[in-house]
Amino acid sequence: MTSVAHNFKDKARTGDVLISENVNFDGLLLSDPILKGLKSAGFERPSPIQLKAIPLGRCGLDLIVQAKSGTGKTCVFSVIALEGLQLDTSALQVLILAPTREIAIQIWDVVKSIGQALPQLRCHTFIGGMPLQEDKQKLKKCHIAVGTPGRMKQLIEQGVMNIENIRMFILDEADKLLEDSFQEQINWIYSTLPDNKQMLALSATYPEYLAEHLTAYMRNPTFLRLNVTDPALLGIRQYYKSVKFHPLPNKLFESKVEIVTALLSSIDFQQCLVFSNLQTMAQNMADALNSKGWPTACIAGCLDQKDRNLAMAKLKTFKCRVLISTDLTSRGIDADKVNLVINLDIPKDHETYLHRIGRAGRFGTFGGCVSIVSEGQEMVNLQSVERKCKTNISLLPGMHIKQ
Repeated sequence: MTSVAHNFKDKARTGDVLISENVNFDGLLLSDPILKGLKSAGFERPSPIQLKAIPLGRCGLDLIVQAKSGTGKTCVFSVIALEGLQLDTSALQVLILAPTREIAIQIWDVVKSIGQALPQLRCHTFIGGMPLQEDKQKLKKCHIAVGTPGRMKQLIEQGVMNIENIRMFILDEADKLLEDSFQEQINWIYSTLPDNKQMLALSATYPEYLAEHLTAYMRNPTFLRLNVTDPALLGIRQYYKSVKFHPLPNKLFESKVEIVTALLSSIDFQQCLVFSNLQTMAQNMADALNSKGWPTACIAGCLDQKDRNLAMAKLKTFKCRVLISTDLTSRGIDADKVNLVINLDIPKDHETYLHRIGRAGRFGTFGGCVSIVSEGQEMVNLQSVERKCKTNISLLPGMHIKQ
């Protein structure tokens, strides 16, 4: 099975993932099959959040975990979930929710990789855009269900998914799942689950409403928050490139295309994610870059699931160097060769900005982010993001592009 972990030895790492203690996963008192799975999947030493959260989670505590993007949170809840399973029964015992289909698929991959030494393990994904009949077949034997709220709710409502033996309920990207767009579905799913269950909620960002919302679901939760005063990844250099404002959106877009092309031509990078607030702009940018000779893929919510899966596969297998995306991939997606992020425009909130830049510099590596901002409101928005993220975003030096 392919490695889902990052190799500590292949490149320098920052303090976001390095620990001072001489501890490996053996020191966390995990079972032999899980230790074997971790090793086979490429996990060598625990990151700071893994070292702190896994032992507490194994004690059965409800946890609210906040740590920077790309520091190993998926491994945290995967290990806790796997260690708590009873594999002598086919009953569904763990429910894991994610805000996007792509994150759900990635979680499934990590769980399967860490659990590869458990031959009886059955873990499946349940997401929209896929045939319902397939889900019904998978649920005949499933210990861990990973999916999106809409499909999970549908399966429970139809009586297809038996949730009476659920012992653990996990929210990945919890702050996103508790936004208005998901809140009703999360509340409904939670209300159907057994009272006696452990709950884990994990996120890279921690908006003010999160604790208040989560404590309503949990029993005396334990809070684990790392780097509260320094939420940005240590290994990411952050820059901006200004562009003259133009009242015609297509003219402003053309200027941004020229800057993106110049950036890709002048910066030494392995893979790049380019983020857009708008689906139409994402596709237009992909078309523009392809026409200029840059093999580029595009992913957005308007695409069907097969095309979305294909775009992600191209990114992870290094078959495309540039992926244009909406915020569909700003959270949770782990592609270890991405070391450059470009923002075509400033996201609507600073949490999304932190998630976007977290796609570069995964697991303590080094990378860069360039935000392209027009004069006026976009510059004001960037300054607001900089202030709220308590970070420094510098003017990109040495690039002179005719506008």
